[in-house]
Amino acid sequence: MTDDMADKKAMLAGLQDALWTALGRHDYRQIRLENLAEEAGISRQQAVLVAGSVERVLLSAIEAIDEAVLVQSATDFGEDESASVQEKLLEGLVQRFEAYSDKRPALQTLARACPGHPALAMMLSANLYHYIDRLLYICGDTEQSVRRMARIKGVCAIAVKAGSSWQRDDSPDLSRTMKVLDRDLKTAAEWAVSLRLLSVQEGMAEEDDSV
Repeated sequence: MTDDMADKKAMLAGLQDALWTALGRHDYRQIRLENLAEEAGISRQQAVLVAGSVERVLLSAIEAIDEAVLVQSATDFGEDESASVQEKLLEGLVQRFEAYSDKRPALQTLARACPGHPALAMMLSANLYHYIDRLLYICGDTEQSVRRMARIKGVCAIAVKAGSSWQRDDSPDLSRTMKVLDRDLKTAAEWAVSLRLLSVQEGMAEEDDSV
């Protein structure tokens, strides 16, 4: 990595840290790129060149966390190849919630901002879809089809619903969140079989693994 690239990476990391801090203290509409630049110790021009906007800083910050979670999940799954897709999916979702555990206030700020910012809501939704797509792939669901797209959207809905439980989950191991995810994933598998998004054999395999 050249010095210039290293400097840009460091500046972006500084902007990301500043943004997470700002989201824990301010309404999303009050956050400005120049304020993040000042907090990160760089000029506004540097912030524009490195990121361009608050939204791009946010997206890069979320993607950085998600990438780290996926790498860890892939490593863990490789060490336990006997686990089912549903078991891996549950573990991967819980790992993502754990990775964001210190950013709950910031995510609450984003959730409150979404109704008034359709573009923000679409960006966050697209990022979640992309994350679930990759998570399913490393779990073993590699089929390329319309059925798989529907499965991705279904898991996205489960993750969003579990987020409400996660925000209130003060257990050290996120046991409450895990319970909600496990229950909803099993229910979703049953519906997926009924709607032919999963084969009967796949649905039975998940059911057997959960016994």
